[in-house]
Amino acid sequence: MKVRSLVLTVCIALLTGCATNTAKYNWGNYDPSLYAYYKNPAKAGELSQALENSIKGADKAHKLVAPGMYAEYGYLLLQAGRQTDAISSFQQEESHWPESKPLMDRMIALASTAPRQSTTKEP
Repeated sequence: MKVRSLVLTVCIALLTGCATNTAKYNWGNYDPSLYAYYKNPAKAGELSQALENSIKGADKAHKLVAPGMYAEYGYLLLQAGRQTDAISSFQQEESHWPESKPLMDRMIALASTAPRQSTTKEP
């Protein structure tokens, strides 16, 4: 019985020692910023800044940008009238997440035909 307890203890120690607590994707401050934006759409600038920081933070931390982040950032840029930047962000989403290609191609086409605003606003 003592041998069995010892083996069980060693197995548990080995398994917990192998566990990691590192996230695969860099989400940054995305969740709270998205929630604040849903409650108050006037906070689009804060969400845009959080997405931009998360994308830059992922590069610095050598982590993957979470799925959909480039696309959401691109959509906010498109809403702000920054079509060229939006297209670049949609292309980044497509290159990092190939399964998003059909949607990103449509978003790029939409951004290409969107009327340009006379004053450029930050998202």
